[in-house]
Amino acid sequence: MQQCIDDLDNLSFTTTSTTVPETKRSTSSGSEASNLVPRDPCWHAVRRASALTLEDLRFIHRLGSGDIGSVYLVEVKGGSSGCVLAAKVMDKKELMSRKKESRARIEREILESLDHPFLPTLYATLDCPRWSCLLTEFCPGGDLHVLRQRQPDRRFHEAAV
Repeated sequence: MQQCIDDLDNLSFTTTSTTVPETKRSTSSGSEASNLVPRDPCWHAVRRASALTLEDLRFIHRLGSGDIGSVYLVEVKGGSSGCVLAAKVMDKKELMSRKKESRARIEREILESLDHPFLPTLYATLDCPRWSCLLTEFCPGGDLHVLRQRQPDRRFHEAAV
């Protein structure tokens, strides 16, 4: 099956709008998002635009791909320097053809509603006719699932966790 997005040239940036959830957001530190907004430079970069679009993002490079999308390292243009985010970009047409819309919706709802140290912060969601994007905290270190698969018995030992 053809990949959702093979390169950045396939991205269309027209008629894009945003919704920035006003619900409780996940944070890497486990504390309330409302307490983090003033201290997190990425919140300032994302919130500086009243209507953030895909055009406001500078795609640095592709980090990887999964079952329902590709993840890119991005930064908000004109935002705070050093603030990089992960953008999970999903092709809506492919999600529909593979009956994966509910999976994408559930992932979004979980990130919007939970505050947990093991989940990345969801900064914004971007939608346009072709693409859906989750703009989240960039967690360096690679794919956790791949790392887990390389462990003895394919699980982390308690001390590592």
